[in-house]
Amino acid sequence: MVSPALVAFAASLFAAAPINAIAGKTYTSWDCCKPACGDSGLTGAYNRQTMIGAPRICDINNDPFSISTGLTAVPACGQSGSAYLCDTYAPVPVSDQLSYGFAIMRDKAACCKCFELTWASGTPAAGKKMQVQVINIGGDKTTSSANDVIIYTPGGGVGPVYDGCRLQYGKSWGKTIGGVQSRAECAALPQNLQAGCYWRWNWAKGDVNGWNVNYKQITCPSTLEDISGCSV
Repeated sequence: MVSPALVAFAASLFAAAPINAIAGKTYTSWDCCKPACGDSGLTGAYNRQTMIGAPRICDINNDPFSISTGLTAVPACGQSGSAYLCDTYAPVPVSDQLSYGFAIMRDKAACCKCFELTWASGTPAAGKKMQVQVINIGGDKTTSSANDVIIYTPGGGVGPVYDGCRLQYGKSWGKTIGGVQSRAECAALPQNLQAGCYWRWNWAKGDVNGWNVNYKQITCPSTLEDISGCSV
């Protein structure tokens, strides 16, 4: 008789490695800066030919611009403009095994595409899935590689270039790379960002940075498209 524990272990391994999946790692970020897929000066090279709409952009108070206004709104980061990352891009649990969220990838054709991530065996979130829509292109090349996925997570680190959170909120939180280091540190974030910060520790059960993941492209959930305002 096959051990139930062995059956469960085998099932978890199968779930963690979807057929034709891409292997990478997950990281976190929340720099409060206008995402590139929603900027008309950048999206010509970033999948603009196949995008419908564009990721919503917000002002300093997290009030969204219209899609057309957001595309041309000047970024606060590096250009002293009025355009920021919306707080609605924080991750949200759907169930114990599934979350929705938004992400940064290196692939310049990834804007507004969606991917399903499955964390690999050996991570605290092993077998759990996350469906994300890409709204930004880039990443810190000193810590992540071409196949990695950076999940937008409040308190997830502002990165080495722009600290838009100091412009929008008057401060940033945690380490430049990785952000807050514990659940307790999430309490220092503004109230509107705390739930997204707690997502790491309550749902993913840990830091999320450097965790092995497998992912594949999927049809975007309508919930993500409704939040972002874009699709492919």
